[in-house]
Amino acid sequence: MVRMSVSVDSDILQQLQSALGRLGAGVLPATSEAMKASAGLIRDTWKGFAMGGSLPGITESLKQPSGKYARSIRIKRNGPFDYEIYSDSDVAGWIENGTEELDMKTTHPFGPRSRVTQTGKNKGYSYLIVPFRWGTPRTVGFRNVIPQAVYNIVKNKRKFAQTKTTVSADKSGKQSPNFNGDMVGRAQYSDVTGSKAWGDRTTAADMGENRFFNDTGRDITDDMVGMSSMLGQNGKAAGYLTFRVISAAPGATGWIKPAMKARPVTQAVASVSKETVEETLDGAIREDLANL
Repeated sequence: MVRMSVSVDSDILQQLQSALGRLGAGVLPATSEAMKASAGLIRDTWKGFAMGGSLPGITESLKQPSGKYARSIRIKRNGPFDYEIYSDSDVAGWIENGTEELDMKTTHPFGPRSRVTQTGKNKGYSYLIVPFRWGTPRTVGFRNVIPQAVYNIVKNKRKFAQTKTTVSADKSGKQSPNFNGDMVGRAQYSDVTGSKAWGDRTTAADMGENRFFNDTGRDITDDMVGMSSMLGQNGKAAGYLTFRVISAAPGATGWIKPAMKARPVTQAVASVSKETVEETLDGAIREDLANL
Protein backbone atom coordinates (compact mmCIF):
# COMPACT_ATOMS: atom_id res chain seq x y z
CA MET A 1 0.00 0.00 0.00
CA VAL A 2 1.20 3.49 -0.88
CA ARG A 3 0.33 6.21 1.63
CA MET A 4 0.54 9.98 1.93
CA SER A 5 -0.35 12.05 4.98
CA VAL A 6 -1.45 15.63 5.39
CA SER A 7 -1.54 17.06 8.91
CA VAL A 8 -1.01 20.35 10.70
CA ASP A 9 2.47 20.07 12.15
CA SER A 10 1.88 22.53 14.98
CA ASP A 11 1.98 21.66 18.67
CA ILE A 12 0.50 25.04 19.49
CA LEU A 13 -2.52 24.42 17.27
CA GLN A 14 -3.03 20.96 18.71
CA GLN A 15 -2.84 22.32 22.25
CA LEU A 16 -5.23 25.12 21.35
CA GLN A 17 -7.71 22.65 19.88
CA SER A 18 -7.49 20.54 23.03
CA ALA A 19 -7.91 23.54 25.35
CA LEU A 20 -10.91 24.85 23.41
CA GLY A 21 -12.47 21.44 23.03
CA ARG A 22 -14.57 21.92 26.13
CA LEU A 23 -16.35 24.80 24.37
CA GLY A 24 -18.04 22.28 22.11
CA ALA A 25 -17.87 21.00 18.55
CA GLY A 26 -16.95 23.27 15.67
CA VAL A 27 -13.82 24.77 17.23
CA LEU A 28 -11.44 25.99 14.47
CA PRO A 29 -13.96 25.18 11.72
CA ALA A 30 -12.09 26.96 8.93
CA THR A 31 -8.93 25.00 9.66
CA SER A 32 -10.84 21.72 9.74
CA GLU A 33 -12.44 22.50 6.38
CA ALA A 34 -9.08 23.58 4.95
CA MET A 35 -7.59 20.22 5.97
CA LYS A 36 -10.44 18.40 4.23
CA ALA A 37 -10.02 20.49 1.08
CA SER A 38 -6.25 19.98 1.08
CA ALA A 39 -6.67 16.21 1.31
CA GLY A 40 -9.07 16.38 -1.64
CA LEU A 41 -6.59 18.43 -3.66
CA ILE A 42 -3.82 15.89 -3.08
CA ARG A 43 -6.11 12.97 -3.94
CA ASP A 44 -7.32 14.63 -7.14
CA THR A 45 -3.75 15.49 -8.21
CA TRP A 46 -2.71 11.88 -7.73
CA LYS A 47 -5.81 10.63 -9.56
CA GLY A 48 -5.04 12.93 -12.46
CA PHE A 49 -1.71 11.18 -12.93
CA ALA A 50 -3.37 7.74 -12.63
CA MET A 51 -5.73 8.72 -15.47
CA GLY A 52 -2.86 9.65 -17.77
CA GLY A 53 -2.23 13.29 -16.89
CA SER A 54 1.19 14.88 -16.57
CA LEU A 55 2.80 15.47 -13.19
CA PRO A 56 5.76 17.84 -12.65
CA GLY A 57 8.71 15.84 -11.34
CA ILE A 58 7.69 12.69 -13.26
CA THR A 59 9.33 12.53 -16.66
CA GLU A 60 6.55 10.66 -18.47
CA SER A 61 2.84 10.08 -18.10
CA LEU A 62 1.37 6.61 -17.85
CA LYS A 63 1.23 4.87 -21.23
CA GLN A 64 -1.72 2.79 -20.08
CA PRO A 65 -3.86 4.86 -17.67
CA SER A 66 -5.95 2.79 -15.31
CA GLY A 67 -9.38 3.68 -13.98
CA LYS A 68 -8.97 0.93 -11.40
CA TYR A 69 -5.74 2.51 -10.16
CA ALA A 70 -7.43 5.93 -10.01
CA ARG A 71 -10.42 4.57 -8.09
CA SER A 72 -8.09 2.98 -5.53
CA ILE A 73 -6.81 6.42 -4.42
CA ARG A 74 -8.85 7.31 -1.35
CA ILE A 75 -8.90 9.59 1.69
CA LYS A 76 -8.99 8.45 5.32
CA ARG A 77 -9.78 11.00 8.04
CA ASN A 78 -7.92 10.22 11.25
CA GLY A 79 -8.84 13.48 12.95
CA PRO A 80 -9.77 17.11 12.21
CA PHE A 81 -6.14 17.91 11.42
CA ASP A 82 -4.94 14.52 10.21
CA TYR A 83 -5.80 12.97 6.84
CA GLU A 84 -4.29 10.05 4.98
CA ILE A 85 -4.38 9.68 1.19
CA TYR A 86 -3.62 6.15 0.09
CA SER A 87 -3.87 3.55 -2.64
CA ASP A 88 -4.10 -0.18 -1.99
CA SER A 89 -3.64 -1.00 -5.67
CA ASP A 90 -0.68 -3.17 -6.64
CA VAL A 91 -0.16 -0.82 -9.57
CA ALA A 92 0.55 2.08 -7.20
CA GLY A 93 3.31 0.09 -5.54
CA TRP A 94 4.81 -1.02 -8.84
CA ILE A 95 4.94 2.55 -10.11
CA GLU A 96 6.24 4.03 -6.85
CA ASN A 97 8.89 1.38 -6.16
CA GLY A 98 9.63 0.04 -9.64
CA THR A 99 9.73 -3.60 -10.70
CA GLU A 100 12.36 -6.08 -11.84
CA GLU A 101 12.35 -7.70 -15.26
CA LEU A 102 10.00 -10.67 -15.39
CA ASP A 103 9.66 -13.50 -17.89
CA MET A 104 5.95 -14.25 -17.65
CA LYS A 105 6.68 -17.72 -19.01
CA THR A 106 7.88 -18.58 -15.49
CA THR A 107 4.65 -17.47 -13.78
CA HIS A 108 1.55 -17.20 -15.96
CA PRO A 109 1.28 -20.78 -17.32
CA PHE A 110 0.82 -22.08 -13.77
CA GLY A 111 -2.17 -20.05 -12.58
CA PRO A 112 -5.82 -21.07 -12.07
CA ARG A 113 -6.77 -20.24 -15.69
CA SER A 114 -3.89 -22.26 -17.17
CA ARG A 115 -4.39 -25.24 -19.45
CA VAL A 116 -2.36 -28.40 -20.06
CA THR A 117 -1.37 -29.62 -23.53
CA GLN A 118 -2.98 -33.03 -24.08
CA THR A 119 -1.18 -34.27 -27.19
CA GLY A 120 1.92 -33.75 -29.30
CA LYS A 121 5.51 -32.97 -28.39
CA ASN A 122 4.47 -30.53 -25.64
CA LYS A 123 2.05 -32.96 -23.97
CA GLY A 124 1.90 -32.35 -20.23
CA TYR A 125 3.22 -28.79 -20.37
CA SER A 126 0.94 -25.99 -19.19
CA TYR A 127 0.09 -22.82 -21.06
CA LEU A 128 -2.16 -19.78 -20.83
CA ILE A 129 -4.24 -18.21 -23.59
CA VAL A 130 -4.26 -14.43 -23.27
CA PRO A 131 -6.98 -12.45 -25.10
CA PHE A 132 -6.31 -8.84 -26.07
CA ARG A 133 -9.36 -6.73 -26.81
CA TRP A 134 -9.10 -3.95 -29.37
CA GLY A 135 -11.17 -0.82 -29.74
CA THR A 136 -12.16 0.56 -33.12
CA PRO A 137 -10.58 3.82 -34.33
CA ARG A 138 -11.45 6.94 -32.32
CA THR A 139 -12.87 4.97 -29.41
CA VAL A 140 -11.70 5.71 -25.87
CA GLY A 141 -11.17 3.45 -22.88
CA PHE A 142 -9.15 0.81 -24.72
CA ARG A 143 -5.47 0.12 -24.18
CA ASN A 144 -5.29 -1.16 -27.75
CA VAL A 145 -6.92 0.68 -30.63
CA ILE A 146 -7.00 -0.74 -34.17
CA PRO A 147 -5.27 1.55 -36.68
CA GLN A 148 -7.73 2.84 -39.31
CA ALA A 149 -5.98 1.06 -42.19
CA VAL A 150 -6.17 -2.26 -40.31
CA TYR A 151 -9.79 -1.67 -39.30
CA ASN A 152 -10.76 -1.13 -42.94
CA ILE A 153 -9.62 -4.70 -43.56
CA VAL A 154 -10.92 -6.28 -40.37
CA LYS A 155 -14.43 -4.84 -40.63
CA ASN A 156 -14.80 -6.29 -44.12
CA LYS A 157 -14.29 -9.74 -42.61
CA ARG A 158 -17.66 -9.28 -40.98
CA LYS A 159 -19.37 -9.74 -44.34
CA PHE A 160 -18.63 -13.46 -44.15
CA ALA A 161 -21.03 -13.71 -41.18
CA GLN A 162 -18.62 -15.79 -39.17
CA THR A 163 -18.37 -13.62 -36.06
CA LYS A 164 -17.91 -15.64 -32.92
CA THR A 165 -20.23 -15.53 -29.93
CA THR A 166 -18.82 -16.28 -26.51
CA VAL A 167 -20.08 -18.25 -23.53
CA SER A 168 -18.47 -17.22 -20.26
CA ALA A 169 -16.21 -19.82 -18.69
CA ASP A 170 -18.31 -19.91 -15.50
CA LYS A 171 -21.40 -20.93 -17.48
CA SER A 172 -19.58 -23.20 -19.88
CA GLY A 173 -20.17 -26.90 -20.08
CA LYS A 174 -16.69 -27.30 -21.50
CA GLN A 175 -14.07 -28.02 -18.82
CA SER A 176 -10.42 -28.99 -18.79
CA PRO A 177 -7.72 -29.30 -16.12
CA ASN A 178 -5.36 -26.48 -15.20
CA PHE A 179 -1.75 -26.88 -14.07
CA ASN A 180 -2.84 -27.94 -10.57
CA GLY A 181 -5.27 -30.53 -11.90
CA ASP A 182 -8.42 -28.55 -11.05
CA MET A 183 -11.22 -28.74 -13.61
CA VAL A 184 -11.93 -25.26 -14.96
CA GLY A 185 -14.78 -24.02 -17.16
CA ARG A 186 -13.60 -22.69 -20.52
CA ALA A 187 -15.04 -20.12 -22.89
CA GLN A 188 -16.83 -21.53 -25.92
CA TYR A 189 -17.02 -19.94 -29.34
CA SER A 190 -19.28 -20.40 -32.33
CA ASP A 191 -20.20 -18.24 -35.31
CA VAL A 192 -23.66 -17.06 -36.29
CA THR A 193 -24.10 -20.04 -38.60
CA GLY A 194 -23.27 -22.54 -35.86
CA SER A 195 -20.01 -23.55 -37.50
CA LYS A 196 -16.99 -24.27 -35.34
CA ALA A 197 -14.64 -22.85 -37.96
CA TRP A 198 -12.61 -19.74 -37.24
CA GLY A 199 -12.89 -18.55 -40.80
CA ASP A 200 -12.78 -14.82 -40.11
CA ARG A 201 -9.40 -14.55 -38.46
CA THR A 202 -7.09 -12.13 -40.20
CA THR A 203 -3.78 -13.25 -41.65
CA ALA A 204 -0.54 -11.58 -42.58
CA ALA A 205 -1.66 -11.85 -46.20
CA ASP A 206 -4.84 -9.91 -45.38
CA MET A 207 -2.85 -7.14 -43.77
CA GLY A 208 -0.22 -6.77 -46.50
CA GLU A 209 1.65 -3.52 -45.99
CA ASN A 210 -0.76 -2.61 -43.18
CA ARG A 211 0.63 -5.16 -40.75
CA PHE A 212 0.92 -3.57 -37.32
CA PHE A 213 3.95 -4.38 -35.16
CA ASN A 214 4.57 -3.69 -31.50
CA ASP A 215 7.86 -2.56 -29.93
CA THR A 216 9.26 -6.10 -29.94
CA GLY A 217 8.55 -6.64 -33.64
CA ARG A 218 5.57 -8.97 -33.12
CA ASP A 219 2.74 -8.64 -35.65
CA ILE A 220 -0.09 -7.95 -33.24
CA THR A 221 -2.90 -7.86 -35.80
CA ASP A 222 -2.30 -11.36 -37.14
CA ASP A 223 -5.17 -13.67 -36.15
CA MET A 224 -7.53 -10.84 -35.19
CA VAL A 225 -11.17 -11.93 -34.93
CA GLY A 226 -14.44 -10.03 -34.51
CA MET A 227 -16.51 -11.32 -31.59
CA SER A 228 -19.71 -10.48 -29.76
CA SER A 229 -21.89 -11.94 -27.04
CA MET A 230 -24.96 -10.82 -29.01
CA LEU A 231 -25.01 -9.56 -32.58
CA GLY A 232 -26.93 -6.34 -33.13
CA GLN A 233 -29.31 -5.80 -36.04
CA ASN A 234 -26.62 -3.95 -37.93
CA GLY A 235 -24.39 -7.00 -37.70
CA LYS A 236 -21.47 -5.15 -36.13
CA ALA A 237 -19.17 -6.98 -33.74
CA ALA A 238 -19.09 -5.87 -30.11
CA GLY A 239 -15.35 -6.26 -30.01
CA TYR A 240 -12.22 -7.42 -31.78
CA LEU A 241 -9.73 -9.78 -30.17
CA THR A 242 -6.31 -11.22 -30.76
CA PHE A 243 -5.02 -14.21 -28.81
CA ARG A 244 -1.52 -15.08 -27.70
CA VAL A 245 -0.17 -18.08 -25.81
CA ILE A 246 2.30 -18.14 -22.93
CA SER A 247 3.70 -21.67 -22.75
CA ALA A 248 5.93 -23.40 -20.22
CA ALA A 249 7.12 -25.85 -22.87
CA PRO A 250 10.87 -26.04 -23.60
CA GLY A 251 11.85 -23.78 -26.45
CA ALA A 252 8.68 -21.65 -26.19
CA THR A 253 9.25 -17.95 -26.60
CA GLY A 254 9.53 -16.04 -23.36
CA TRP A 255 7.21 -13.16 -22.56
CA ILE A 256 9.49 -10.57 -21.05
CA LYS A 257 7.99 -7.80 -18.99
CA PRO A 258 10.79 -5.21 -18.87
CA ALA A 259 12.00 -3.81 -15.59
CA MET A 260 10.23 -0.60 -14.64
CA LYS A 261 12.16 2.12 -12.89
CA ALA A 262 10.70 3.66 -9.76
CA ARG A 263 8.73 6.85 -10.19
CA PRO A 264 8.30 8.83 -6.93
CA VAL A 265 4.71 9.81 -7.62
CA THR A 266 3.76 10.63 -4.02
CA GLN A 267 6.81 12.86 -3.65
CA ALA A 268 5.89 14.66 -6.87
CA VAL A 269 2.26 15.05 -5.77
CA ALA A 270 3.42 16.49 -2.44
CA SER A 271 5.75 18.96 -4.17
CA VAL A 272 3.04 20.12 -6.57
CA SER A 273 0.46 20.51 -3.79
CA LYS A 274 2.71 21.96 -1.08
CA GLU A 275 2.37 25.68 -1.79
CA THR A 276 -1.41 25.61 -2.26
CA VAL A 277 -1.94 23.49 0.84
CA GLU A 278 0.25 25.72 2.99
CA GLU A 279 -1.47 28.91 1.78
CA THR A 280 -4.92 27.37 2.35
CA LEU A 281 -4.09 26.24 5.88
CA ASP A 282 -2.35 29.47 6.80
CA GLY A 283 -5.38 31.52 5.79
CA ALA A 284 -7.77 29.19 7.59
CA ILE A 285 -5.77 29.23 10.84
CA ARG A 286 -5.63 33.02 10.78
CA GLU A 287 -9.40 33.16 10.21
CA ASP A 288 -10.12 30.83 13.13
CA LEU A 289 -7.79 32.66 15.51
CA ALA A 290 -9.37 36.01 14.58
CA ASN A 291 -12.82 34.64 15.42
CA LEU A 292 -11.94 33.25 18.85
